Amino acid sequence: MNIVMRDADQESEEVRTTDIAAELAAIQPRLYGFILKRLADREQTLEVLQRTNLVICQKAAEFQRGSSFVAWAFTVARFQVLAWRKSESRGRLVFTDSVYELLERAPEAEAVAVDDRIPLLRQCLDRLRDADRDLIRRRYRDGEPADRIADRLMKSIDAVYMRLMRIRRQLADCVNNGLISGES
Repeated sequence: MNIVMRDADQESEEVRTTDIAAELAAIQPRLYGFILKRLADREQTLEVLQRTNLVICQKAAEFQRGSSFVAWAFTVARFQVLAWRKSESRGRLVFTDSVYELLERAPEAEAVAVDDRIPLLRQCLDRLRDADRDLIRRRYRDGEPADRIADRLMKSIDAVYMRLMRIRRQLADCVNNGLISGES
């Protein structure tokens, strides 16, 4: 029987890598939204998200424990978006970095803003009718295609899209009203 001994540094590094992987997995939807907002193209967003994840994993040892992982990850994502824009600008007309800077907010501020909206969104979801909440969960949490939902509900796909649009508008209004009134 072979006994493998690990030194404390190796074990500590494995724990740290596991912690970073768990934190990274938890913020994937937020990173995706952050990047999508800046690129407005789903395919490009997925590519940049993958590059961002890779850089975060490669630079995990540089992350300072005790600091904000979310802010660090959003900063990495921001630099990956800038690098993507630079590489894409060679092939077609794109905005200059100064135009993008006008559109940008600090990654830390955006991370906090998203954090403030999540509890409000949960409250707003709880206020929906059961059928509307079920429709939102099927489409966005479970990723069920709209045509399959339409078939199950025996409705047209246009009716499903229209209902989703109305529910999203209702949720957005609810969250915005909560932010204005200071709920949470």
